[in-house]
Amino acid sequence: MHTAKVGKVKKFGFRATILALISALTIALFGGSALADDRDKWVEQKEQAENDRAVLEQQLIGLDKELQDLYLKLDDVRREIPVAQGELSNAEAELASAQREYEQVTDQLNAAVDEKERIDAEIKKADEESDRTRSSMAQLAREMYRSGETTSSPLVIAMTSKSTADITKRAAGAQTVATAQSRAFSSARESVAVEKNRMARQEALTERIQGLQERAAKAQNLAESARALAAEKLTELEDLEKTETVRAAKVEEVQEEAKRQLEASERAFQEAKKNIARIDEENRRLQQEWQQNQSGNQGGSGGSSVSTSGVFGYPLPQAYPVTSGYGYRYHPILGIYKLHSGVDYGAPCGVPALATANGVVSEVSYNPVSGNYVTLNYGLINGNSYQAMFIHLQSAAVVPGQRVTRGQTVGYVGSTGGSTGCHLHYEFIRNGYSVDGRNYM
Repeated sequence: MHTAKVGKVKKFGFRATILALISALTIALFGGSALADDRDKWVEQKEQAENDRAVLEQQLIGLDKELQDLYLKLDDVRREIPVAQGELSNAEAELASAQREYEQVTDQLNAAVDEKERIDAEIKKADEESDRTRSSMAQLAREMYRSGETTSSPLVIAMTSKSTADITKRAAGAQTVATAQSRAFSSARESVAVEKNRMARQEALTERIQGLQERAAKAQNLAESARALAAEKLTELEDLEKTETVRAAKVEEVQEEAKRQLEASERAFQEAKKNIARIDEENRRLQQEWQQNQSGNQGGSGGSSVSTSGVFGYPLPQAYPVTSGYGYRYHPILGIYKLHSGVDYGAPCGVPALATANGVVSEVSYNPVSGNYVTLNYGLINGNSYQAMFIHLQSAAVVPGQRVTRGQTVGYVGSTGGSTGCHLHYEFIRNGYSVDGRNYM
């Protein structure tokens, strides 16, 4: 790093004036202003293309990740769909089995109903037969009563009979009545037993019918529920597959567009790079011609009393303290650590800001951050491209396209834009990147 030497004043003579005139004449002859403006345009395009490329590359990284996640999700869904289809097939098979069982139970129910109707008919028939038996016995009893033969006792029959023949006749009648009574009573008892047995069978049949009904209904309901759940799951998976497929297609479309834009940015970058190289080569040629027309005094003096040993001069008429150097610092306004891309000199407002080499004014403008600023393009020196920016100026003393010489006033120190007090922010740019300008003085 070259340090500034303070206090040694260089005097300008006839030779320095002639060198400045030759330099200005060379730049005018070879279109230095046009080349500087043209190069600035291509540098701006190159920087824009670089920024666009960086943004698009990050976007593509994000899209690749998003697309990868979508593909993985789609793969999972597509693996689950055959499983869900199998579950649905199983549920449909179970439902078909339950329906067959229901049909079988229905057949059994119909048979049970038929059997119940047959038993009901038998019970009815037994009841009718029992009624007929009771009616016959009652009829016989009435006839015996009317004929006076109401007893079957042998002694009574012998004592009350008129003859032996009458005894025989009455005894036979009595026996017949006794036999009929015995049969009637036996038939009545059997009828009661049959009715009890058939009643028990009827109750068992009723319970069986109720059990078959419950079993068939339960089997069918379970099968229907299983099939509905399986169908719902399959539908959800199929809908999810459609949704994720559409999303993946949209991301692929955005990805393809980002790739096209990246290719366009790359083409713009290469075009700008090519044109910058062309302009730099032209600047190199002009520089060589300029050097041939001067006495080799690259450090020709300007309006600064500060002597420097480098190619470039000091940006102010006299030395002032550096209030903030080049590098990362705590920003006094933003309150964050960020790169300070220049050197701040604590000069009072109104002090002239000086060109540090011969060059062309490429920009005079204003923005809320830099305030009033002037940009000088020094062209190619020793194979490298140099520019300088004078920022936070109170006002500018030059206009775009104007040629300046080392030490010429380009503006006045101020505190415009994002500034906390009077100072000069001197930003030095080498080959398109900011560097510490003190290293080149």
